[in-house]
Amino acid sequence: MLKKNLDSASGCEDGKGCSRFWPAPRRSLWCSMAIIVLLPVALAAQVAAPIGGPSPQATVYGSSYQVPLEFEGERTPANQVSLSAGVATLYDDNVLGANSGRVSDEALSFDARLGIERRTKHLTLSFNYLPFFVLYRQITGYDRTNHSANLSLSYRLSSRLILGLQDNFYYQNGLYPTLTEQPILSGPPSPMGLNGIIIPYTVRTLANMSGLYLTFVKSRRTSLTLTGGYNQSKYGAGGQRPNLPLYNGIGFSGGVTLQHYVTVHTNLGILLLHQDTAYQGGFIVGNRQRTQIESAYLSLASAISPSVTVSLFGGPQYVRSIGPVSMAGSLAAHFEGSGGGSITKQVRKTALDLAMLRSVTDGGGLYTSVINTRATLGARRRLVGRWEGDLRVGAARENTSLFRFVNGEIQGLIGGVTISRPLLSQGSVFHISYDSMHQVSTGPLPIKVADFDRNQIAVGFDYQLKGFGFGR
Repeated sequence: MLKKNLDSASGCEDGKGCSRFWPAPRRSLWCSMAIIVLLPVALAAQVAAPIGGPSPQATVYGSSYQVPLEFEGERTPANQVSLSAGVATLYDDNVLGANSGRVSDEALSFDARLGIERRTKHLTLSFNYLPFFVLYRQITGYDRTNHSANLSLSYRLSSRLILGLQDNFYYQNGLYPTLTEQPILSGPPSPMGLNGIIIPYTVRTLANMSGLYLTFVKSRRTSLTLTGGYNQSKYGAGGQRPNLPLYNGIGFSGGVTLQHYVTVHTNLGILLLHQDTAYQGGFIVGNRQRTQIESAYLSLASAISPSVTVSLFGGPQYVRSIGPVSMAGSLAAHFEGSGGGSITKQVRKTALDLAMLRSVTDGGGLYTSVINTRATLGARRRLVGRWEGDLRVGAARENTSLFRFVNGEIQGLIGGVTISRPLLSQGSVFHISYDSMHQVSTGPLPIKVADFDRNQIAVGFDYQLKGFGFGR
């Protein structure tokens, strides 16, 4: 019966009833993949001068994408294409993400990774694509192929103009942090990102976050950046809760950032940002709604020592909701306070990043827009011998006090640790991962079906094939 119910909930991937929902994103994925791979290669063919690896530098809020957290002196290999394959065994003590009727199971995972790194005088490119397949021992509803891809591209058009592009995409059946963990990032989070800690009750998730940047370098100390962004989130049937739909969202944003270096190590920034997001589905705050947010941030970033960088930011957000809010009518426009900060430390054997943020964001499918307060900690440590440990911790609280008539709150806590070691053969890495997720809903209108506790353990190894060089 369990298998039948799960297959019914997730069967829209192949059934006609959902044909309008999922095939279009799949076609869009493959088209985007082709463009992402071919465009950087074409650009790279036009330039040939090498440059060194980028040095750590504090960035103001909204001025650039986050960069991987690295040890002092560590540099990502440049000018090469890498391909690796991996296999892992997985144990999940709550496959369906529901505390009522918990089901545990074991699974086998197969994955492949494609990486492209390119640095020249004009071009900086980082692209990673991860398809993986999970095969459960008992539950077959999640035995499908999953995709995850991210791109960061910066191209110097002239001595004063720099064009940037970033895109993050994933299409996932189920939830597998032990299998899909990306490099730990450093610096202030993106103001246009989606909610990443609160987890909805869903069988299938599609998310895409894209941003285009054009920077005008006025002088050695001052630059102006224009940004345009797009994000999309879609959720499949709600597992064993098909009568409680989630909110799908499509958002657009545009902004301008002025950055000025006060000293060599300290810079000030002003960010003006417009966000417009339309939500459809759900059952808590009406089934159709649109939120517009106007934000103004003042930020300060400084490299206070060779190994420590700090960023602080804050400002008002003007929030307006269009569309009915439950039975209480529309929400009057009003101001909300927003702000946060981050601190990054990178030394020879330890690297860590702590970031905090309070702002109005999307509700991760459970609500439309919410006041989101979150904190994240990422740390890397070189252990004994060739062993390395990674730690990730995140806590978030989102509430709907924006709407006042339907006040509810969800608190989430996630944590994970990965220990890895290169094997004897060159390119092989053995890894053990453990991830834990806890979530609870409170308030006058709680979503109790969103409450769950879940743990995953994965053991596996990856084998990296010899990289193919781009040349210098």
